[in-house]
Amino acid sequence: MDLLSDLPADTSAGQTSNRTQKKRKASSGQKADSSRKKQKAQPLPPCTRTRAKKKAQSTDGEGDPEHAPEVSLALPAGLPPISSNIRAALCDSIQYWRAHQGGIQSKDKVATGMLLNGKTTPRDIVGAQVIVTTVGGGLKSGSDGKHIRVEDQSDEGKNYIALTNAMTLRQPIGIIVGKQSLGKKDKYANNLLGVKLDYHYNVLDFFFITDMWSERQPTQRDGTSFMHYAIRLQRIDLYSTAWWVPQGHERDGMHAIDEVSCRKRTCLFCNSPSKEIFKEGWCCLVPTCPTFFFFSKPDVNINTLQYNEEFLNERVEWNSKRELPSLVPKIPSLGPEYYGSEALFKGGIICPTCKFASRRISWEGWRCEKGCGFKLPMPPRDVPMVVIHHEVKKAMGKKTKFYEIDPRIALAEHNVAGYKVTSFYLPNTPENLHEAEFIGSVTVFRPTKYTLERKGGLDDLFYEMQRATRVGDVRLQRNPAFCRGSHKEELTSHFSCNMGADYKFGVVVETSNGFETAPDPVMKALSRLTWSGATAVALTADHIAEKGLSVDSVSMPNQFVDFNEQLMLGYFEGSQISYHDDGEKELGPTVATLSLGSPSVMRFRGKKKSGFENTVAAGNVMLSFFLEHGDIVIMHGTKIHKHYEHAVNAAGIRRYALTCRYIRPEMIPDPKRREKAIANGKVPLYWQKQAYTGEATDIRD
Repeated sequence: MDLLSDLPADTSAGQTSNRTQKKRKASSGQKADSSRKKQKAQPLPPCTRTRAKKKAQSTDGEGDPEHAPEVSLALPAGLPPISSNIRAALCDSIQYWRAHQGGIQSKDKVATGMLLNGKTTPRDIVGAQVIVTTVGGGLKSGSDGKHIRVEDQSDEGKNYIALTNAMTLRQPIGIIVGKQSLGKKDKYANNLLGVKLDYHYNVLDFFFITDMWSERQPTQRDGTSFMHYAIRLQRIDLYSTAWWVPQGHERDGMHAIDEVSCRKRTCLFCNSPSKEIFKEGWCCLVPTCPTFFFFSKPDVNINTLQYNEEFLNERVEWNSKRELPSLVPKIPSLGPEYYGSEALFKGGIICPTCKFASRRISWEGWRCEKGCGFKLPMPPRDVPMVVIHHEVKKAMGKKTKFYEIDPRIALAEHNVAGYKVTSFYLPNTPENLHEAEFIGSVTVFRPTKYTLERKGGLDDLFYEMQRATRVGDVRLQRNPAFCRGSHKEELTSHFSCNMGADYKFGVVVETSNGFETAPDPVMKALSRLTWSGATAVALTADHIAEKGLSVDSVSMPNQFVDFNEQLMLGYFEGSQISYHDDGEKELGPTVATLSLGSPSVMRFRGKKKSGFENTVAAGNVMLSFFLEHGDIVIMHGTKIHKHYEHAVNAAGIRRYALTCRYIRPEMIPDPKRREKAIANGKVPLYWQKQAYTGEATDIRD
């Protein structure tokens, strides 16, 4: 190894005494420190880039599709193995990159995937076999609202740790390139690639990290420059043609293992080796060294640095104990050991026809989101009750059914027509306690064994619901939760379908049909929930009067109004519904939910501005309990949704939640929609005559 380094002239002399060396080290160290401070304080000349590159930098890589300049691009040498226009579709469909936000995907603090989006730096490179980019992370909002580095990058950031571990383990990292707008809608190209990209997200191949180092970043838009970490990745497959290189340049940048070697030098100050990675010469890449990032050549502009060809062309062998996964995952197969609603079957697929990532939007299976016509029906099989019973035992363990109850909550218990009923009275906010002590009730109906297992009972209703969703009588699908129609669109975790009057439920859920044509299990659930809602309101009204509770009578009236809408939610394994409220102005004060199938946990917490402190559980949680198959929950009180929000986490492979509300037609401004809501929400005479009235027996265990 060459022990001489190209240090500044006053520190690179040959033989000197130890005392003289120490003097020079101290002197040079002071100069270096002084120079570094000066470098940070004084803006350096701006980097010379192409017009398109300047546009990318000025917008942090996002670009403006309407005003970005037109750029002529070559066609790529091949086609991407996977592509998508929706980020979440790609995340759903591959295991190695599932980062719905951020650029790095990691598992157990080891990076497995990386997105190279439009947000790149001037030194970033994407070649046929080598990628050079920054570690990323640690940025903060600048005065203009855009992210910028305000201090040297820390080695404690999650990106740095994940990538360092990946380099140590030689972990395969799946690389995805994102878009850079070129002025035409829906036409994209990464600003590191000189080829036309037809889609927003494109998978390159598996790479591994060969080098990680610290360097001083090019001057930022505010004139500052700090230390950040950079990495070099090498493609694992060195023999196949890279699809992302321009046609006619397939052999550019192709090199064999040990064909080229990048030399190292050892710093005389810190005695640490660094590769000579820049054309402008060698510099120490140890950030704690006083000569960090100083070159022997004068007037080196850090904004125009270029990587050394030896550094870029060096190839090393990939040898690792880490498994090399399949770049394109296999299509799932519904074997006899599965029911079809396990987590495996909720993910997306890569269309075998056009290689487009496609989410599972429909309960019944997949269809290509690009629209090539490929379909993969895979309706889930019926889950037997014995599986549900096993899930309950596993989920509950030694916990009680009601296991978190804030002491400020009052409760009452009843036995009613085949159900054990518990009502919880939620307290008013601390600042409004002088007006009323309680603002609403949460009533839980737990069916007896007889109520569950009798003919026509809740077990039978579960099987009927499974059949209805399997054959398409009830068509459940995932709907956009936010950013509808954009490349950032995210779907709900659960599948849903609305019947009766329209209900938006935070996201638009299309109405399948009115109650007149609704399938039997929907109407049976509606009937049970209507009876439960009326019973809960009557029970709480009687208890309030008997105990003289102080309640907000406007929030929780003592009169019940029949439901005219039902929202059905279907949960696969791992599905959940995060904290939300049902406080839309069109809704009446009562909301009722029947849970069928797998168990779940329901939680209520005070909203951030509600003022609740020292709650029974972390995160402002005031009440939580298990929901088992057949349980019914009634929320009564409009102010519950003003001051509280609730969430549900399913714990098994198949759960249905059937929720009924009263949609107030007078609150629907559109006359046609109002008229439709009234018609769709009317219960047919046949079902009025078949109305559920509770079990015709006392409690039976």
